[in-house]
Amino acid sequence: MPAALVRSEDAYFMLDCGEGTQYAMQELGLRYVNRKLCILISHMHGDHVLGIPGLLLSLSLSGRTREVHLMGPRGLRGFLVTALDRMRAGLTFELDFHDVRDGLELEICGATVRTALGRHTAPNYAYRLDFRRPGKFHPERARALKVPVGPLWKTLQAGASVNVDGRTVRPEDVLDPLEVRTSIAYSGDTRPTRKLVELFRGADLLVHEATFSTRDRGRALENMHSTAKEAGRVAARAGVKHLVLTHFSNRYRDLDLLLREARKEFQNVHLAKEGRTFVLAPEGLLLRDQPIDQ
Repeated sequence: MPAALVRSEDAYFMLDCGEGTQYAMQELGLRYVNRKLCILISHMHGDHVLGIPGLLLSLSLSGRTREVHLMGPRGLRGFLVTALDRMRAGLTFELDFHDVRDGLELEICGATVRTALGRHTAPNYAYRLDFRRPGKFHPERARALKVPVGPLWKTLQAGASVNVDGRTVRPEDVLDPLEVRTSIAYSGDTRPTRKLVELFRGADLLVHEATFSTRDRGRALENMHSTAKEAGRVAARAGVKHLVLTHFSNRYRDLDLLLREARKEFQNVHLAKEGRTFVLAPEGLLLRDQPIDQ
C-alpha cells in the first residue's frame, strides 16, 4: 500500500499512509515515536488512508506526547475522528489538521509545503516539500552592529532575533536570504497535467505513480492514472533531477518493463519497493536497501 517517508534533519513527512504502514515502520526499526511528524494525504481512496488509524494508535501505545500534523482533503478529519471514536480509542497526543486546497503554501515542521490539484477519480493533491537553510552568515555585519561574538551569533544563525544594548538585531541583518536546500515532490494518483509539471519543476526528487504500462494506456485513461512513460515525460518536462516510480498495478510481474518505458523519456529513474531508501547527497542520489535511521 502507498506510503513514502521523507526524513529531514529533525522531522518525518509521510506521503500517504496505506494499510499496514505502522508494521512496515516497526519492521524497518524506524525511531519515530516522538519525532516531529506530518502526514500528507493525497486523496481519500482507501489504499492511501486506511493505515492512519493503526499508525496513530501504535504511536499512542508507544507513549507519544508530541502532536501529529495531518494534511489532506476535507474528508480526512471526519474519517479519522469517526474511526477513532468507533474504536473508542483515545490518543496520548493532539492531532493538528490542515485542509488542503489547490495552490496551498504552508510552513510546517521545517519545510515549505506546496500543493496542486491533480486529475483523478477523487480530488487528488500533489505535494512539493522545499527544505530551506539559512543564507550565508556575514560576521562583518554582526561586528558592525556590535553583536558580541558567542551565543548571540548562534542565535542569529538559527534564525532568531537578539537584543543588543536595547536594540533588536534581526537574522536578515546579518544573513543572506533563505536558500532552498532540497526539494521533494509527490504526485499521488493522477493523470499528467501542466499544473503538476509546474509544481514539480526543478525538484531534486519526484515520486510519481506509474500504475500502468503503455500497452494499458486505455485503462490509465479510464481510471485516471499515469503510465510509466507518462511519468518519465512529466519528469523530463519538469526538469527534475531524479524520478522514483511507485504505485504499480499487480498485473505486472516484471517491473523492469515499467522502468524501461520511463527511461525512454527520462534517464534517472528508479523503482520503489518495500523498505528501499534513497538518500539525497551532494554527490547525487544514493540507493540503500536499508532503513533510513541506520
